[in-house]
Amino acid sequence: MSKKALVSGYIGFSNFGDDVIFAILTRHLRAKGVEVKALSANPKATKEEFKVDAYNYKNPIQIIKAILECDYLISGGGSLLQNTTSNKSLIYYIAIIILAKLFSKKVIIFAQGIGPIYGNFWQSLVKFTLSICDLVTLRDKYSYKLLGKWKIKSNLVYDPAWDIPLNVKENRGYVGVQLRSYSHMHEDFIKTLAKYIGIYFSDRTVLILPFQKTQDGEICYRFERELKTQYPKMRTELMGNTKIKSIIENFANIDYLFAMRFHACLLGLKYGARVMALSYDIKIENLAKDFELQCINVAEIPSDYNETFRRYIEFKEHKEITQKRSTTFDWSVIDKFILS
Repeated sequence: MSKKALVSGYIGFSNFGDDVIFAILTRHLRAKGVEVKALSANPKATKEEFKVDAYNYKNPIQIIKAILECDYLISGGGSLLQNTTSNKSLIYYIAIIILAKLFSKKVIIFAQGIGPIYGNFWQSLVKFTLSICDLVTLRDKYSYKLLGKWKIKSNLVYDPAWDIPLNVKENRGYVGVQLRSYSHMHEDFIKTLAKYIGIYFSDRTVLILPFQKTQDGEICYRFERELKTQYPKMRTELMGNTKIKSIIENFANIDYLFAMRFHACLLGLKYGARVMALSYDIKIENLAKDFELQCINVAEIPSDYNETFRRYIEFKEHKEITQKRSTTFDWSVIDKFILS
């Protein structure tokens, strides 16, 4: 009889990063003979796209039914245990984990980035939650160090998206711009970014890439409009398809990338593009540190970006960074736990 895993994460929201993680996880578990189910914001779409049974993530009866039927609850990936977004989302993911433990289910924290967590109460709650989990795997060394300070055993496995299968690199020299809405973004950031991209890349086509229509669509449109206002002759393409296959195909055309989302930066690195990180979160800053990327904080007052753009264009990647680009996800500890 096959084992059953229930996945709890940011599923069913048509977000590229979370969808690709779920797709990779589902593919791997199926290959190991594990049946996968999911809690989803859109069970019908999740079932159609990923061919899994899906339950409404807000329906208590469906949640309890799904947990009772599983052998393992897998929480992740991404950054679920943080309250930068809201305390409400943090409470939700913690509640699912605690409920699974109350029903004596094994719980796996899957390739998560932990934090930021603001407030002593919330930190204590996250510490407790992680301490009762059966296996904790993390996607970045900063989270790993944090849990070390908390005396919680964990495993550093990196991000599952490093296993994304790539299309053939097209080398068309396109410039990619990936933006998302962010309440603390400085009001002049879009205008300033458009200004400097126009200065340095006026001869190239700019691909504008939303990863999630609800959060990225409006600001990507606003950026294209601003770029066209400042540079009417610049060639732009605003990509409308946010499906996994379409986004991967578009990234094969990109040589230069300006990106806010973590998985946009990661996909650009996998394709060997020159990436500038546009930071709205500590996870973006940490990724930029790891790969020595030029990084702009979108919440700060825009200044003269000439020096940042100059360093970005002139940067010569050394051997260690080139090797890091070929990072792969380490499934061994998860396989050992599930298949034992």
